[in-house]
Amino acid sequence: MNSNEKNTALYEKMAAEQDTFRDWLKSQSPEEVLNHAYEYTVREDIVMAMEELELSDAQAQRFWIPPPRWLMCTGILKNWKPAIWM
Repeated sequence: MNSNEKNTALYEKMAAEQDTFRDWLKSQSPEEVLNHAYEYTVREDIVMAMEELELSDAQAQRFWIPPPRWLMCTGILKNWKPAIWM
């Protein structure tokens, strides 16, 4: 798998995770949706950035060695400072 294919596969995986999160969010109460509004927005921003971002082979490979139930967007979100989006 070349670098471009890794980036595409990574984007598709993150987009699928975001779709799953969105579907779950739609089934929640309005209060719960509000509690997750910031998380949803940041995750959307990350997925949109991944559409244009070109990671090196080493960077992309790190996303493919996750712990079992790891969600990429959530993993990135926990490591980034909220001030980036404020």
